[in-house]
Amino acid sequence: MSETLPARETVQRPMPGTGLWGFSAGVILVVGVMVVPFAITAIFMSYSAPDAADYVRMAFASVAGATIAIITVLGLLIHRIVRRSPLGTIAWFAFIAVLIGSWQLAGISSRVSSLLTTLGIPA
Repeated sequence: MSETLPARETVQRPMPGTGLWGFSAGVILVVGVMVVPFAITAIFMSYSAPDAADYVRMAFASVAGATIAIITVLGLLIHRIVRRSPLGTIAWFAFIAVLIGSWQLAGISSRVSSLLTTLGIPA
């Protein structure tokens, strides 16, 4: 009268933090921090003599690219935390997020002051 229970199937889970929707973190980092911001800036660049509207459009495109870069690194950091990656990996991504975030925020500040100077508005 004893029934044998079926053996448990073991599910192979990937290591935490090894991939995000099928893409590696390196690919997401390069695309989100370099490729997309450069593409946005190149699309909205003025290729003739720029006027005030062109300067504003280019500044907003640069700020949008910087915002995408910041969101990318913060998203990768949050992904590592939620997936409970090793502490060293989380620390490394936190360092990258602080580095890129501060670099992009300084770039946004520079673009804003450059825009105000170009438009002749005192800061």
